[in-house]
Amino acid sequence: MTAGLDGRHPVVRRDGEGVARLWGKGSVVTTKLTADETGGALGVTHFDAVRGERAPRHTHTREDEIFIIEGGEVHLTVGDATETVRGAGVLFLPRGIPHSYLVESETARFYVITTPGGFERFFSETGYPVRPGRTAPVGEAWSVNRTTEFAERLGLGVVWGK
Repeated sequence: MTAGLDGRHPVVRRDGEGVARLWGKGSVVTTKLTADETGGALGVTHFDAVRGERAPRHTHTREDEIFIIEGGEVHLTVGDATETVRGAGVLFLPRGIPHSYLVESETARFYVITTPGGFERFFSETGYPVRPGRTAPVGEAWSVNRTTEFAERLGLGVVWGK
């Protein structure tokens, strides 16, 4: 493909493509675009989430986040406000605002875009490899300690619980 003015090349990822990981309660999280592929501009991760999937209250100090919800019911807490998105919706979340989410429907599909990129490594490195026909150690055994450890090791600038 042709390169852009800064030498970056277009990247196309279709459904089922990218680095897929089992996550949390048994959701599949797929890294679609990495900071390396976008010259650091952004990272894109897609969630095929199950009921109960959540992110505990946390604050990003280095990146803004955009949630693009394609379907399902996702309860969002942003600062002191709460909102439930049913069906489809978009949320822009500037860095420095504490937030959390909870999937309340049987399933939900959404993208998380971070800018600048780099945070997508959290999902691809913390999640468990997807292996057809095999169960990953997720669900009730999933550990918030595991995610906080990886976030610290990767230097992601996440503050938990604030």
